[in-house]
Amino acid sequence: MVVDGERLKVLLSRAQREVVLCAPFIKVAVLETLFESIPEDVEVRVYTRWRAAEVAAGVSDLEVFELVNERAGARLFILDALHGKLYTADSECMLGSANLTGPALGWSRKNNIELMVPMAIEAPEVQAFMKRLNEAVPATYTLRKQIEDAAKELVAHPLEEGQAMDEDDVQGRRGQWLPRCAAPEKLYAIFCDENTNAVVKDTLRDGLQDLRDLSLPPGLSAAEFEVEIRNALLSMPSFAQITARIPSRITDGEGRNLVLQCKPHLDGSDAAYLWQIVRGWISVFFASQYEVAAESYVVRLRSSRKSKVDSSE
Repeated sequence: MVVDGERLKVLLSRAQREVVLCAPFIKVAVLETLFESIPEDVEVRVYTRWRAAEVAAGVSDLEVFELVNERAGARLFILDALHGKLYTADSECMLGSANLTGPALGWSRKNNIELMVPMAIEAPEVQAFMKRLNEAVPATYTLRKQIEDAAKELVAHPLEEGQAMDEDDVQGRRGQWLPRCAAPEKLYAIFCDENTNAVVKDTLRDGLQDLRDLSLPPGLSAAEFEVEIRNALLSMPSFAQITARIPSRITDGEGRNLVLQCKPHLDGSDAAYLWQIVRGWISVFFASQYEVAAESYVVRLRSSRKSKVDSSE
């Protein structure tokens, strides 16, 4: 099976005029490998976001700045709101969930579950995305130094257990991220109105935090919201690892243990409650793929035909 990284290298090798690489997380070794596939006379625009907590967590490298500056015709831009992943070579385009990291592109021993699809660059969705890139600012040495200093401060003074985390802190710990809102079916109402009275206070607070963590673009329709939520969830390694286990079926006890693997500081009851939340998110946002058995609450692949085992649950 050809992994997404190899498919991307083939796409970039066909460029004759310009390449655009957009990803929130970029590892310098991965970008260097991709640069080797781009013809030397092709201009390259790289878009990413720099957040201190993400740099401190190692999901993104500031050394990308030097690598881009060393290549003739290459420019680096920073867009803090960037969440989408888009890669173009002249009129060809790929987009999906994969960042420019080894696990995302299939170049690691333990790879993420990602989705990358070709799309016409003339498509309205792609053009709208490209237009948003005009909001980016050129990367500078001063900005790089500011982020580097802030990242070092985070490493030197990590948060204590139980200390409140802001959006950057959560993103930097995305490897342990799991949702906290116990009413995922209310998320779109919260997304549309941050001051909505349609949900209770605790649900609103947790829903707003989850939405900030997932960094969704504004103005989504209900259908677009569900697609963005699914892609964002699968970009979180902890959540993706849980969904990868579903084909073998997940009982509540197994789900609690999976949560404890992501968050070992929790006690058993808290982990069990968090698993119920994760299970709810799966049933809401992955309803076409997975289902929760009505009596046993086993999470399993959805099937139009119930097996004898299922009917006995």
